Amino acid sequence: MAWGGNDGAIDRWVKQLQENDPKLKSLHILSFRRVSAADLGRIFNAIGTNTVLEELYISGHALNVTVMDQLSEALTINETLHTLNLGTSTFGSDIDVFGLFCEGLAANEGLRKLDLENKGLLCNKQDKYRAIYLFAEALAKNKHLEELNLTRNELDDRAMEILAPALTGLLRINLGINNIQKLGAKAIAEQILVPSSKVEEMELSENPLLEGASLIAAALGNATKLRVLKLVDVVSDQSDFTALTPPALGNSTKLEDDDAEKNNKKADEKRIKYGSALASAIGQSLIKNKTVTHLWLDNNAIDSRALQSITDNLLESNVIELKLRQNLLNDEAACSLASAASHRLKHLELGENSIGPKGFGMLMDSQLNYLGLFNNAVGGFGADPANVPELLTSRIQRLDIGCNKITHEDVAAIADLLLKQGVPELKVLEMGGNVQDTEYEQWEETIARILAQREDLDIIWKRRPDQIDSTKPPVL
Repeated sequence: MAWGGNDGAIDRWVKQLQENDPKLKSLHILSFRRVSAADLGRIFNAIGTNTVLEELYISGHALNVTVMDQLSEALTINETLHTLNLGTSTFGSDIDVFGLFCEGLAANEGLRKLDLENKGLLCNKQDKYRAIYLFAEALAKNKHLEELNLTRNELDDRAMEILAPALTGLLRINLGINNIQKLGAKAIAEQILVPSSKVEEMELSENPLLEGASLIAAALGNATKLRVLKLVDVVSDQSDFTALTPPALGNSTKLEDDDAEKNNKKADEKRIKYGSALASAIGQSLIKNKTVTHLWLDNNAIDSRALQSITDNLLESNVIELKLRQNLLNDEAACSLASAASHRLKHLELGENSIGPKGFGMLMDSQLNYLGLFNNAVGGFGADPANVPELLTSRIQRLDIGCNKITHEDVAAIADLLLKQGVPELKVLEMGGNVQDTEYEQWEETIARILAQREDLDIIWKRRPDQIDSTKPPVL
């Protein structure tokens, strides 16, 4: 792999490309490096006949008509370049330049992955959607591209109505952090989430889908090839997640403000309405869909009652990974998920909910391999051993219970459990953000006792150096 940075690099790269140097399979020209249009043209001309280079990253470099014509020509000839990332944040504003790129893309037979994150595809002031039309036409002609990243392009409903029919031949699509709403979601549901589509992975996170989220979820039942669906934070207005937090007076104040804003967002009635509709539609789709294996539903105001629609049908699904961070889930949801985790579900992420000791115990006594409970309310289980079963058949291999107000009493209960061979397959235990200074030595002694007998266990519990109060003497 070559990265831009040294004097004479351009000449060396051109020579390597022309001679098909087997060492130059990846070329990344850093965005802050100054490269003239003439030098870019030399590189593109050499790529045209090269049969070794597989990856080219030139994001952040402005491309004029002359240079783009050379790259477009190279794309029509070259069949070994598999990954391409190019253009600036205004790439889509110059139709002459972008049009030439689309011509090369349409004829290309080598590219498998195209990254156009933050390329201003709707920036043209004369004709807002002209670049989208050209791009859709190129995609429709290209039969070899497999993966496309279009995040952060402010794509709206009209853009998706134009693009959706041209995306069905791809395997992986990332449409996150755009402005797709109900009509755009409808176009995706009707064009992409259908049996004839080849799409296996799709991300729509951080779009203001609102009611459109349930349209996507309902269409999941018809998506016979889709394996991965990411719908993180899709029941919020766009302003909710693009507005910047005002400068805080201090770190503690900022953390408190962030927590308050997060809690207000989670509890918003409109979000709960759309989150419930999303969960209900997902649950119904799982009755029919047997291909989806990974579902990301973080930060969608899904409460325990709404989640029941998913857990009712999770057991017979093929879902392996389920992410539900930052929702409104409590012990009731945890118990339902624990019952549904006795089949194929292996990875469950429930960080930043309201799971308590009872739900924690139920989830631990399951067939899950990974359980994420960061920043919940599981602390205090040590006071009542009944909260944690013997767990002799637990399949948990990695557990995250960081920031749960866990005390040394809880750690002692964990030690008793682990030393009696409970959770026999546990390899990683994350407990950062719990220990108080007054209990530090007790934690250290108890954890040392655990590790003396469970040598294959990695316990992560100490605070990072930036979290330690420098005004207090170190614990020796």
